[in-house]
Amino acid sequence: MTLVMLNGALVEAGEAVVAVSDRGFTHGLGLYETLKLVDGAPVFFDEHADRLERGVAELGLEPRFGRAELAAQICRLAAANGAPNACRVLLTAGPPEGPPTLFIEADLRRFSAPPLDVITFEGVRVSAQLKAMTVMQSYLAQRAAEQAGVHDAILVDEQGRIFEGATSNMFLMRGGGLVTPPAEGAILPGVLRAKIEQLATADGVPVVEAYARVAELRPDDGMLLTSSVRGIVAVGRVDDRVLRVDGGLVERLQTLLGAAEVASVEAFRRRYPEAATAL
Repeated sequence: MTLVMLNGALVEAGEAVVAVSDRGFTHGLGLYETLKLVDGAPVFFDEHADRLERGVAELGLEPRFGRAELAAQICRLAAANGAPNACRVLLTAGPPEGPPTLFIEADLRRFSAPPLDVITFEGVRVSAQLKAMTVMQSYLAQRAAEQAGVHDAILVDEQGRIFEGATSNMFLMRGGGLVTPPAEGAILPGVLRAKIEQLATADGVPVVEAYARVAELRPDDGMLLTSSVRGIVAVGRVDDRVLRVDGGLVERLQTLLGAAEVASVEAFRRRYPEAATAL
């Protein structure tokens, strides 16, 4: 039996009911966050909550619950479902006459082992700075990847500039450093993207924000896709271009990230002790 959290109540997934007038359903108006869990505790919780709260303010929504209550609901859901590896938080605008709807579910997706084969897909995000429910471009890109028989897709524009993965951010490994598209561009600047930039820079790995073009990819270039749940994943092929997998740099970044995740979970348990008691 799978349980979900709906507006603060644990219910069976098949019994969760949302109003048909909910504007998340009728207009796609809402926000979401996907968080990695370690023994039920969310990783980088405050960073995800910061982004969710910014989105709530920009859309003019009323917060359904405070941050401490959100932390508690995530932990209760994780404990009720046997501590899954991730969860998904959705906050919709709710019905016109009512409050927003908060829905939290376990994320049970399985992912392919790296290195990944990806295709390019022309199209970039709308409202890229918000982690909004309107993810048509990502859906179409993933569907194209499935039809092509590859693992994933990266979004490019008509000039061939690489922006991000369908559900991830992108880093190019070039010359011992990292190149990633500018945060103010048409990308969703992910929580993990920011962490990797910080960790790499502090460890002496140069990070440059600039666009790379598909046509300019070289055999000695490498590529990473990053997301909160999958972590850091190497890409081995883009369309018909084979890329180098720099195992040393990938492992170095993964080690840095692993330590940061452990520290994040420890900080969460200290900051939200009441939430952590559910685990």
